Formats: sequence, C-alpha cells, structure tokens
Amino acid sequence: MIDRSPKSQPLTHRLRWLATCFVGVLLASTVLAQAADEASAANAEVATRHLTVQPPSRFERILWCGNAKTGPQLARKSGYTAVQLGRGGDATPLRSMGLRFYLDQPIGKGLLELRDNQWRPVVQLFERTRDAAQLVRPTCFAEPKRIDQAAAAAAHEARRVGKEGMLFVALADEASSTRHNAPLDTCQCEHCLRDFRAFVRARFADIDALNAALGTHYQSFKLAVPVSTDQVRNRELGDLQLPRDLRPFSLWLDFVDQQFANAVQTIRQRVEAAVPGVPVGLTGLAVPGPFGGHDYSQLIQGHMLAEPYDIGGSIELCRSMVPRGAHRYATLIPPAQDSRASKINIDDYVRARLMAMASQGMAGVVVWNDATVVDQKGAVTPFGRAVRKAFVAHVAEFDALAGAEVEASPIWLVESQASVRAWWMLDSAKDGMTWVRRLASYEETHSTSQSARSSWIRLLQDLGHQPSFVTSQSLAERLLVERPKCVVLPAMLALSDRTVQALNVYVRTGGTLLADHSTAIYDDQLRRRDRGALDELFGIKHRSLAWHDLLVREGLSTSREPGLPPAERLLRGEASRQEGDTDTSLERAVGRGRAYYLNAPVVAYRDWRLEETKVARCQSLRRFVRAALRRAGVLPVCQVAAKGLPTCVERVPLKLRDGREVLVVRVNAIERPRLLRTLAENGPIPIELTFPQQRHFRELNGKDHGTTSVVKTMLDPFGAVFLGVVR
Repeated sequence: MIDRSPKSQPLTHRLRWLATCFVGVLLASTVLAQAADEASAANAEVATRHLTVQPPSRFERILWCGNAKTGPQLARKSGYTAVQLGRGGDATPLRSMGLRFYLDQPIGKGLLELRDNQWRPVVQLFERTRDAAQLVRPTCFAEPKRIDQAAAAAAHEARRVGKEGMLFVALADEASSTRHNAPLDTCQCEHCLRDFRAFVRARFADIDALNAALGTHYQSFKLAVPVSTDQVRNRELGDLQLPRDLRPFSLWLDFVDQQFANAVQTIRQRVEAAVPGVPVGLTGLAVPGPFGGHDYSQLIQGHMLAEPYDIGGSIELCRSMVPRGAHRYATLIPPAQDSRASKINIDDYVRARLMAMASQGMAGVVVWNDATVVDQKGAVTPFGRAVRKAFVAHVAEFDALAGAEVEASPIWLVESQASVRAWWMLDSAKDGMTWVRRLASYEETHSTSQSARSSWIRLLQDLGHQPSFVTSQSLAERLLVERPKCVVLPAMLALSDRTVQALNVYVRTGGTLLADHSTAIYDDQLRRRDRGALDELFGIKHRSLAWHDLLVREGLSTSREPGLPPAERLLRGEASRQEGDTDTSLERAVGRGRAYYLNAPVVAYRDWRLEETKVARCQSLRRFVRAALRRAGVLPVCQVAAKGLPTCVERVPLKLRDGREVLVVRVNAIERPRLLRTLAENGPIPIELTFPQQRHFRELNGKDHGTTSVVKTMLDPFGAVFLGVVR
C-alpha cells in the first residue's frame, strides 16, 4: 500500500517554490487588470451566442514573421496573403498593405505554453529530489481567477485588434500542461491538490473506494494526494507479467487532461464571444500523449481553428475531432540539414508537401518563417524561391480545394486515450528513472500509440480508403445513430466494459470488427483484465500476459521471425492460421457480422511500407485487410493501375465549398523522398483510374476526359491529379 501523507509535502516549501517560479513570468498583469471587469458579461454572452464560421475564401499563404517591421513587406512582395500579429500589435499597417493576419497568442506565453526557462528548473529539481510534491507549475491553472483573468485579457486583445482582416485567433502555439508534452506529474501546488480532492470526491463513492483504486489508506478525501508516476512504476514494472493495475497513473492524468482542456475551452469561448465568426483554436497542436493534456476528445472539442503537427496521425485525427467546417492549417518548414528530405530538390519537396496539404482540404499553410525565405542579406533562399514557385503554379487548385471536406470511407478507427497512456507505460519500462527525459521528439519514433495510429491510416490509405476517427468514449452513442461498415481497433490496449458491450452488439447485428493485437487487455481505468474483454468475440481461447510474449514495443515489432511476424506469442483461437507457437489471422462469424483478429504488428507498417525488403510483409497485411473490407462491402473509390508504381497511391474524395466533387490522386510517400525522386526520373507517370460507374470527369487544370469509367492521365510523383466530376 502506498502512503503519501501531507507531512511529506510541506505547504510552505511549495509556496516558496511557487513564488520563485512566478518571478519574471507573470502574464501581462496590466492587461489582465484592465480586462478583468469584462469577464462576467462575456461569460453570459458566450452562453447564448451561436457561433457561425464562414468557409475559407481561398488557400491562405501565411508567412510567420520574426521581424515585425520588415516581415510584412517581405510577405506582400513574395506573394503571401497573410502574416501573424502578436499581442499588442497594430493591424492597421497590415490592412493598408492588403494583408490579412491571424492574432497570435493574445495573452502571450507563460500560461498555456511555458517557456524553457520556466520549465527547466521544475524538471531539474525533480530529477535531484524525485519528490513529486515539489512539482509546482510556474503558472498554475487552478490558481483562483487566473484562467478567468486570462480569458478576459484574451478577449480584450481580440476586441482591440478587431475582426477586419482577421483570419483566426491562435490562443497558443504548442500549448501544453507541461512543456511540449514532456512527461512530469505537474502541478501539485495547494490549488491543484484542492481541485484534485474535489475531482476524486465526485468520482468515488467514498474514501474506501478511492483507497482501493490508489492503493493507499487515507482517512478522508481532505488528505488524499496523487500517487506519483515513480511510485506506480516502482510498484507495477519489473514483474514477469504486464502491469496489473495502473489506475493511480490514469486517474491523475484524467484530472490533468480535464483541467487543461477546461482552461483552454474557457479562454476560447470568451474570445469567440469577443470576435464572433472568427475561428479560434490552437496552433502547433501536439499528438495525443499521456502527459501535456493532449486528449483530443476534450482539448479541441468545439475548436473552429486547428493547426496540428504532422506527427503520429494527428492531421487525420484532428480532422475527425474538430467540428464540421473548422478551419485547419498546416505548417511548412524547410527540411532539416542532413535529413532525408534535404537530399532531394527543394522545389520537389515543397511541391509535394503543399499538395498533401491541399488534398486534406486545409484552409492554408503557415510558412516558418521569414528568416528561411530570405537570408541575412535579403536575398531569396532556395526554400523561399521554391515556395513562391509552387504558389504561382498551383494557386488555382489550392484556392479551389481550400476548406474542402474529405468524404470519409465507412471505416472508423477508434481512438482511446486510456490506450495511449497504457502504451506509454509499457514503452517506457526500460527507461527506469530517466522516463522524464522521454520527450516529444523521442516519442515520435518510439511510441506504440503514435505508430499504430499512423500505420493504420497509411494501410487504409494505401488500399484506397479515407478512414475517420471516433473516440472510445463516444463509440457506444455513435453506434446508436450511425452505422459504419467496419470498425478498426488499432493496438487498442484499453477499452471500457460499455464500449466492449457496444462492439459485441455491433458485430452481432451485422458489423465488421478488425483488430491487430493486445485488444482490451485493460479496462478504461487501466486495470488489467484476466483475459481480453473481446477474446470471446474474436474466438481467442488462450493468450499470454507475460512481458516477453508481447512482441510489440516502442512502435516496433520485436519478433525476428521471417515473413509477417506475430504480435503476440502463445495466442490460440478458433478458425485461425497457426504459425509456430502462436495463431494468426483469426476470423469468426458472429451473428450477422464478422470479427477479425490479425495478431500482426500493424504498428510497424508505416516504416515497412516503403522498404523494398519488407514488401512481402506489407502485401500480406494488405491482402488480409482488403479481403475483410471487401467482405464488409467497403470498396475504394477507384482502382489505380500504373507500371512500376508502388502501392502507396492515395485517393482522397473531396466535396469543395461550391459543392463540386474532386478526387485527389497522389503518391503518398513523402516519408521516403528518394523513392519519389526515383519515380520522377522519367517525368510524370501514366496512370489509369477505373471507377465503378461512368461519369463525366474533368481535371482542375482543364483537361476533359468526357463521360467514362476509365480515366487515363499523367501523375507527377511530387504533385497530384485533381480530377473533378462534371454535373
């Protein structure tokens, strides 16, 4: 039993540390004071206002300017349509130049996103002491009136600047409850402990129930404190079997995610009331992770503006999570020195990236930054020239596609924040005490949850589909009113009993369920089950819960077996294919539906798909998934045939703002730019698109194919085909 009594966390020490951290980082106190008296009236306005956001009128080309004096002039001269305007800035000169703008961080940094000099001392102190009671966030969301005052200040700033020419309001860039989603148990100041106690009091019937979940023996809720990640790891990791009970870890993160989302939503709603009709949200949106508060189901709910980073499937996930009609942007930066992208022609790289953005119906691009498009002497850089060249060549197509809606396939990918947390704990087991250094850049290539999400996206896209996401929390309700033809569980380690029940009903009444491995071993609170909750549905008779029998870790397959390896060892089921000591490709008819369990490391597909040595593995995966989808009646919008073209052609059906239907066809291989270069050596590739029925097709560049079911055209490996339907 873990006992963290209040004696281990003296209040005076925490307050002293809090005061120290506040020095130099308080938020624009003058502005806060001036705006505080607007708070109550704005709150009432938010409650009754219906927000309407108009679709984008064109593909905005935004240059982020580090130099507020020369940057806008450079942007106008270089063909950009907008720049950012920081807190306290004057929009009048921008309007006079004919430039639009977005209001960037109207309360500045220091609250929704900490600066490094605020964050580093907190981490360093914890690494020296390992005392979670010392973990005080320099600016705490629970401090009385802090969020209310920040919301009033943000609204005041937006109102001061005015709506004319304002594209959107970015409340924060790279917002996080920690810093860049860094793993740490912040914040445990007196205000957060007060709110945490209220949080658990509302969740648990009595103190005994809380103690049972935490493994503690507090006498009352007034004494309860969170169990630290260190304590959970010490108790649960190191056994021969997978962790038994991660509830204390998940409970604290539930609190943090809710606290952070509430803070962001409060500020967002106040700003929306101040500048009605202007999209408001976050830029630099991080991929979901256990720390940092990035539970998309809470954080971006209602946001009409989002700029997610292209990491771990965030772009596709965000597209499904924000409201319909939300404005989505993407960031374009020059390739890093010695990166794969730096080895190809910069014109080709920029064109491929912008084509990918346009194919997603983005409202525009934010080019980072003025210092990358011109050098210190004012000469245009190769990157700046490439961006300008792509804008000039494709502005008509980009403008037409801006704000288009992706017409998703009838396939749902389930997103589970509980699974994100559980996989982080398993992935980080070998890190020991250094888990606090498991930063976002490392997680990008060592996270099972990120790899599983992006791998399933790529696998389905390679088969010609555009899936959408649904959260595990909302799945049961969504299935009552919507009927996808297939539901996919990507490395879905944790699911609630209610979601499990809904999936059983879905399959028995005719649905198709497809899972890869490790499904529903934990419940949504991260308590390990004796067997997977969906094992009976899949026909699994035996599974191992031993560490060494789970052959997926840190986003990779750990098996050394040839061919398509298993993801779990010693798995046995009915109607399966046996490979050595385990069974793979389980398929079971249940009622009117079917349940498929691959027992395969789909998590590695994003890396395998463009490697010549892994072709056979990818073919096996695609063959199995394609057959399951066909049996469910899920077919791609068209078939693509081309000599020498690998199976990585994405097909994106779009509904444009004016109601037109356009199919975007492109080579989806920007992760391997050398492959694109090889494909492009002899120029555009002849391709043949076969549709299930005849229609009148005309490309956006004017090429008319008449009424046909077979379209023959040319595909630039770094570009795209924009094929419209003529009515």
